Amino acid sequence: MPYSKRVQLLRVMIDGHHLLSGSKKLSAIAGETNKITRAGRMSTDSGWLLTVLHTTRTLDTTLAEVCVAKRWPRPKGLGDSLHALEAHAVIPPHVRQGFINSIVKPRNRYMHEANAMPQKREAEALLSEMHTCLTQVLSST
Repeated sequence: MPYSKRVQLLRVMIDGHHLLSGSKKLSAIAGETNKITRAGRMSTDSGWLLTVLHTTRTLDTTLAEVCVAKRWPRPKGLGDSLHALEAHAVIPPHVRQGFINSIVKPRNRYMHEANAMPQKREAEALLSEMHTCLTQVLSST
């Protein structure tokens, strides 16, 4: 699926989900998804780094809002959200670990390691994993 179409689909999934419709952060999430598309147009190392940043911030906020809507404690980060989803049987342990390996660890490397820069393929893979994660979580909640 083309990059921009995937981002549009994510917005539709998020905007149309019953748990997120009343979220005070819904417009912020929508704004963040718009930034994914803009950053992806840059086609530079900095653009791909921004793509990773906006992709994971979208996922982080969306999963946190799902937890809040379910009246679970607000998670402190993406890993906490994934643990909460596992603890409440939304995703199984092996799926949580898969998302830790495919989303959280790469994000942490790019955000915390000097001169670590994703390439287009890596940024697109992260967006694909985020799409998979959201699809699984939103279809199960």
